[in-house]
Amino acid sequence: MKKIICVGHSALDRVFTVAAWPQGSAKVVATGFAEIGGGMAANAAVAVARLGGEAHYWGPAGADGVADVMCAQLRAAGVDVSGFRRFEGLQSSTSAILIDGRGERLVVGFRGTALVAPAEWLDLVQIAGAGAVLVDVRWPQGALAGLRAARLAGVTGVLDGDTAERSILVSLAKEAGYALFSEAGLASFSGSGEIEAGLRQALALGVRVAAVTQGEGGVRWIESGKADGLQHLAAHTVPVVDTLAAGDVFHAAFALELACGTTPADALRFANAAAAIKCTRTDGRNGCPSREEVERLLRDSGRPAGAGAK
Repeated sequence: MKKIICVGHSALDRVFTVAAWPQGSAKVVATGFAEIGGGMAANAAVAVARLGGEAHYWGPAGADGVADVMCAQLRAAGVDVSGFRRFEGLQSSTSAILIDGRGERLVVGFRGTALVAPAEWLDLVQIAGAGAVLVDVRWPQGALAGLRAARLAGVTGVLDGDTAERSILVSLAKEAGYALFSEAGLASFSGSGEIEAGLRQALALGVRVAAVTQGEGGVRWIESGKADGLQHLAAHTVPVVDTLAAGDVFHAAFALELACGTTPADALRFANAAAAIKCTRTDGRNGCPSREEVERLLRDSGRPAGAGAK
């Protein structure tokens, strides 16, 4: 079982189901309620555990009740939370989400002040024993520390390149072996909407593989030192129910497969299938698939799988 350390953001969504939005000031009776964990790195850690990896989450939270719930949910999902740290005087990230009878969402989000926490407390020595380190952009100081330690230890470092200030994305890409961007994240990084040019900018910083996920458009990538140029993998055709956390599942599956010795191309195929299955299910991270489900989809679709977490 490969150890994957996920560094970054954890959040808690409090979801209320209502018949319709209120008009003006009102009290509305909810017909349903759920507390659902979120945050890119935290979601990825849960996905790693579901896919058969040894998942570790490292990140900051406030010393509050939100942190208690987040930590308990991660632990229940099989994630090692020894790197989950609470900071007095800071607040955890949380959101209130209303979903009406048509499925429309109203989100009021608070990105917690815990994300300004320092990273000096991270036990970076542990990274030498990991198969991969996966970081998001929400806690840059922790992400940078994790990627640098991974590079020095010869451990695979993967960047989840979502939207952020360009300076943050550039500094993290310089330390990452693999940079997987969302379309919006790649535009933030490159300053343009040009896919191939943006990916080549990442390669110029030393990244081995630069990729961009495009939802229904699949994934495009370039591998350093290969003559193939820009490559494309089509998305699986599935009934889409909810895309929440699909990108987090993609990054988790990719990092885990790389740690298992799979080629980047096969790791992307595995990740592509894992994200597709997630999209057929509701509730974000709770829809993360198992390894068996991903391998079944790959077999049924005739697309080769990677080495697997044996």
